[in-house]
Amino acid sequence: MLYRHKVEINLERDLGLNSLDVVDVVAGIRAGRFTAEDVARSCLDRIAEREPLLRAWAHFDPEIAIQSARSRAGHAGPLSGVPFGAKDVFDSADFPTEMGSQAYRGYRAPYDAACIAMACSAGGVLLGKTVSAEFAGTQPTVTANPHNTDHTPGGSSSGSAAAVADFMVPLAFGTQTGGSILRPAAFCGIVGFKPTFGLYSPAGMKPAAHSFDTVGFLTRSVRDAITVHGALMNDATPTGQNVNSPRFGFFPSHVWETVEDDVRDLTKEVLRNISGAEGTVCEVATPTGFETITQHRAVINAFERARGLAGEAARSRQTFSAQTLDVCERGFAVSGERYVQARRAVDIFRAQAEQLFRGADILLTPTTPGEAPIGKSYAGDPRLQELWTMLHLPSITIPAGRGRRNLPLGVQLVARPYEDSSLLAHALWLSAVLGGK
Repeated sequence: MLYRHKVEINLERDLGLNSLDVVDVVAGIRAGRFTAEDVARSCLDRIAEREPLLRAWAHFDPEIAIQSARSRAGHAGPLSGVPFGAKDVFDSADFPTEMGSQAYRGYRAPYDAACIAMACSAGGVLLGKTVSAEFAGTQPTVTANPHNTDHTPGGSSSGSAAAVADFMVPLAFGTQTGGSILRPAAFCGIVGFKPTFGLYSPAGMKPAAHSFDTVGFLTRSVRDAITVHGALMNDATPTGQNVNSPRFGFFPSHVWETVEDDVRDLTKEVLRNISGAEGTVCEVATPTGFETITQHRAVINAFERARGLAGEAARSRQTFSAQTLDVCERGFAVSGERYVQARRAVDIFRAQAEQLFRGADILLTPTTPGEAPIGKSYAGDPRLQELWTMLHLPSITIPAGRGRRNLPLGVQLVARPYEDSSLLAHALWLSAVLGGK
C-alpha cells in the first residue's frame, strides 16, 4: 500500500536511552533504572554518530550537558532528566545565540530565554542549540532530513525537527511565524505543537514578525506534547481530557487545489478512519473573502520582519543572505497605511474564525501540500500552516502516513483560542486511531 496508518521512522538507530520518549525518560529516572547523566550520554553518543551527516546542531558542549545532567540528580520535576535542544534564536547563558546569522557570530546572552529556563526549572537538560534559518526566515539551512538526507527537513526550525526525529533528543523548542514548527515536524515524521498565540512567553527570543511569532516545540509523541505543555503551563501532573464521540471539521480551504494527490488521498483516508472509530466528520466551508488572507499576511510579515531587523540592517547589512535582504527591501517599502490595512483585515478574519467551528470541535487539514522537497534550497510551502499562525489559533501536526517517495506526511489539527488542552486530547485520540502514541 502507498500509505500506512502507523508511521515507523525508518532510521538506523540503536535501542539505547536516546530512543526513549519524554515520559519514558522521566518514569525511568524516577524508578531508578537509570540517571539523567545516563540519558544525556546516550543522546550525546547519538549526536556524535549522526551529526556529521545531519548537521542539526549549531552549538553543543558535552561537558556542559553532563554537568547539567548531574545537577538534576534527585530532581522531581515533570521534565526530570529530559535532554532537549533549543532553536538558535533563543538566548542561552551556556551557549552562543547566533540566530543563523553572521551578524551575531559569537554573541552570548547573560540569561536563558523563558522557554529554556522553564524547561530547566522543570528538570530538563539543555544539550545545545539547534540550527535555525537566518533570523528564523527563509534562507536554506545545511540540515538534512533524517529519513532521506537528500531532502530538506523543512524550516526554519530545521535542526530541532531533525534532532528529535533522529533520536538525538526527545524534545526541542522551535518558533513559528508562518509554518516553522509544524512543517518541519511533518516532513520529519514527528509531532509539532504551536499553542495559542502568546501562551508561552517569547522573552529571550529574537523576534521575526511580532504579531505572528509563537514559541512551540517538537516531540515524537502526543503524550510527550501533553507532558511538556503541562510543564510550561505550571501543571505538573496534566491528566489530559477524555474525548468521546469527537467532532472533526474537515477544512479544505482555498488552497486545497495546491495539495498533491497523495496528500489528498491520505487526508481522505484519515477522515474515513475517524468515522470508523465513532468520530464524526463534517466539511467546513471557506468563508467569503478568506482567499485574501495570505496576501494580507505577506504584507504584515515583510513590514514587521524588516523593522525587526532595522538595527542589524544599519550596521551589518553586508552579512545578510539574499533571502533576508529581499524581505527587508520589500518590508521597508511597505507604507504604514498599507500595513495597518492588512492588520485590520486579519483582525476581521480572527473575529470570524469562530464560525469555522460550528458543528465541529476541532478542524483537520493536511499539514503540508506534499512530502519534503528534494535538496536544501527550499524548505517547503508554509501556506497550510501559516493560516492558523496568523489567526492565533493553536495547531498541532501528527504523523499520518507516507507519500509517493516514502517520506512522512502529517495531518494538522486546529482548535479555538485557548483550547490547547482540548486540541492535545483530540490529537492523542486521533494518533491512537492512526496507530501512534
